[in-house]
Amino acid sequence: MTDIAVTAISMNAALEDFESLDDAYAPPFSTAIHPFLQAVYVPLNKLSGDLVSMTPAEYLNGAGRSRRIIDTNPRPVIPGATYVDLTQINGSIEEIGKEEPLLLVCTREKQAYFLQNRLKYYGYQNTKVLEGGVTFNEVHAFGQ
Repeated sequence: MTDIAVTAISMNAALEDFESLDDAYAPPFSTAIHPFLQAVYVPLNKLSGDLVSMTPAEYLNGAGRSRRIIDTNPRPVIPGATYVDLTQINGSIEEIGKEEPLLLVCTREKQAYFLQNRLKYYGYQNTKVLEGGVTFNEVHAFGQ
């Protein structure tokens, strides 16, 4: 991975240059989509607006206080938060308003990102994903 990064820096590559990069892989030892490319997708999704997120620093400074905390972990782990099972979302969620400010939280970020995409599809526009999830943040459901 270091070789890929050093080559990219030497070539003055942009994030978009990695999308068509065809890295070699050995199925028994790694995935078809190289982990370096997976890491590149995160800032690409943020820059394109596909991922709307809140940093741990923003959360620590109180930015999450005005948002309803949505626990998107495989099972509920955030006391007082509204739990949403991603696998059960096939339309609007009756108890959650489409204009309501939501903070989607999971173990790291991936489940919350998937939920954000699904909710956008069903008309929810005021969602943010907490970067690093409960792995890097002590999450509290403020007054829920």
